[in-house]
Amino acid sequence: MDVSRQADIPSSLIEWAKKLISCPSVTDAGTRRIVELCARELLGSAGISARVLPSARYGEDQVNLLAVVEAKDSPSRAPLVLNTHLDTVPPGDPALWTACDGDPFNPVVRDGKIYGLGAADTKLDFAAKALALALTPKPSRTVYLVGTFGEESGLRGAKELVDSGALPAGALAFVGEPSSLTLILGHRGMNVFRLTVSGEPQAASRTLRPWRAAFFGVSAHSSTPDLGRNAIEMALRALEARPQLSVAKLSGGDAVNKVPARCEVIVLADSSEQLGVESSDCLVEQDDELEIAPEVIAPSIIKVLAEFLGALKEYASGRKSAIEGFSRNGSITSNVGIIEGQAGKVSLTFEVRQPPDFSAEIITRELEGIVERLEARFPKLRLELQKLRANPGFYTPEQGETVALGFEAMVRSGLELRTGVKLGCTEAGVYASAGMKPVVFGPGPSTGVIHAPNEYNFVDELEKAFRFYQNLLLL
Repeated sequence: MDVSRQADIPSSLIEWAKKLISCPSVTDAGTRRIVELCARELLGSAGISARVLPSARYGEDQVNLLAVVEAKDSPSRAPLVLNTHLDTVPPGDPALWTACDGDPFNPVVRDGKIYGLGAADTKLDFAAKALALALTPKPSRTVYLVGTFGEESGLRGAKELVDSGALPAGALAFVGEPSSLTLILGHRGMNVFRLTVSGEPQAASRTLRPWRAAFFGVSAHSSTPDLGRNAIEMALRALEARPQLSVAKLSGGDAVNKVPARCEVIVLADSSEQLGVESSDCLVEQDDELEIAPEVIAPSIIKVLAEFLGALKEYASGRKSAIEGFSRNGSITSNVGIIEGQAGKVSLTFEVRQPPDFSAEIITRELEGIVERLEARFPKLRLELQKLRANPGFYTPEQGETVALGFEAMVRSGLELRTGVKLGCTEAGVYASAGMKPVVFGPGPSTGVIHAPNEYNFVDELEKAFRFYQNLLLL
């Protein structure tokens, strides 16, 4: 039996979409509240028992959800993993969430769209999966419904589930991410680094006044950095061009996988005119109440950081993938997401994303080469490159079993058969490395919306995703 595309959509689908958006689950704060809500009300009310699995490494508020529903008729079929992450990136400045009346956790449905943090990435996908499972009492395969923590901070929840052995190798995995209902066959890997530059600080002049210079960019997902404007890069370029300025402090960005929309610089000067940086993208204010350290950042540190960013961009733009879909608009992307520094030390936290036919080890060695060349040019500075984490990419052939199953569910649901690759990184890479057979699929646009204010999803795509998962459970 297939589910007609005219089948009734439960009113609870939109209700649960709103509930999940209004339940904060920013990645650093944890997912316990949203997991317990889903386990108790969304699944428990349908008679589905869900396990609440606290993290062994990241604290009791970081929680995975796991519900297993046994196959009723065909236990020999390969099991199905339906995975969605329940955490979100930080919302940034609430005032920018104009579609939600200044509150990113206030879901608003308007003109066929539902707005709110996590609407596309990826709470609504979980609502569609969970309700489809709740309304399908006899799935054809054993189903593992998974809601993870820490996807936005290193795929932590998925990695812990794999390490625990809770998910079966060989399972057919549908990993929820916004894909405009396209079946995604592969995506880039992601490597996160921190570059720390240290040197002798300069004495701060007590005769100069402190000024706060705020640079404003445009936020975007770091897998598509060209869709944003990086405020950290803007600040470093402006400071590199003005080596005479006394920079007391640098801070910007709140997540490595977001293009930072703001970078703040504390500068000592006689007047704002002496700074010469104020523009439509930079607001300068005097703040005599600031406590200033006795030293400022040496101009050579600013210069080496700016040169590193230039070398990083040049490196990324010069590498091309042989896999169709990754070769357009550059194969490798980079993003500097966080900067922190004062006195004699500044650190950049950045990422490099590479297609699955590029080795993460080669990426690391080539970045180390860039750092070594800069060290030779700036012998009085100490440069330290640390690799903080690595998330694997994946690629699955179109002839694979999971793809065939997805195609059949798309046909039964009246969806256009579309495949593609994703520029961002997902939990599918973790599951592929563990011997599962994943694809990525979900409602909502994957570029220009996620990790940005006024994130939204389309109501009709949410409904179509619900039908897709209903049909998938019957195959």
